Amino acid sequence: SLTSLFSLIVFIGHLSDLVCSPFLFSYDSIEFNIQFGCPLLTRQMKQWKINLINFILYEIIISNLSIITWRGFYHFLDSFFYPDNLTMSAGLCLLIGYLLYFPLMYFQTYLEELNLKYDFWTFISINFPQFYRNIRHLLAFLSCVFVWRGYWLLYDEYLYIFEDYYKTYLLFYFISFLFLSLIQTSSSINGPLSNIDDKNQFFPLYPHCYVSIVQRKISQ
Repeated sequence: SLTSLFSLIVFIGHLSDLVCSPFLFSYDSIEFNIQFGCPLLTRQMKQWKINLINFILYEIIISNLSIITWRGFYHFLDSFFYPDNLTMSAGLCLLIGYLLYFPLMYFQTYLEELNLKYDFWTFISINFPQFYRNIRHLLAFLSCVFVWRGYWLLYDEYLYIFEDYYKTYLLFYFISFLFLSLIQTSSSINGPLSNIDDKNQFFPLYPHCYVSIVQRKISQ
């Protein structure tokens, strides 16, 4: 997992692709669909070559590195984070996850402006512009892992409707997807949606602007 983590930094320079819900939400619209750009210099290259590079880079390399990173940290917690007491493990995961989530999510503007308030962060932002954000991406990723694992453990332990557990999960999958589709945010399950901008600038790093988008759509 650590190797994959550093490999992501080498390939794309940031760790934002590891961050997902509850930090990022999407609005189901062509305007806000997932769009990937190629981080490599592609001047004077044909479009099919750029598309091929994007496919190899994102669909094969980066996606697998992200999966390995998630899987590694998740199984590390399975092995060493109260493996004999799943309820306590789940509760602590949710507690730690949300303790990380709320300041990272709702103090984004403050954290973005630290470089204007303190000389140390000014030095960091000038000399290592991506380092500071990668620290926040890493903490956000850990928050996602803790929150997701906490809920997964609780669902596995206490959520029973049918004798065959997969039937229960299929039922809740369809119910959840139907609900997300009705409120037009089913594309949130696809992961990072870096091209959505928060026009209000409340959430400059993680564009958690679903409510404001819906409000604008309704008022039009």
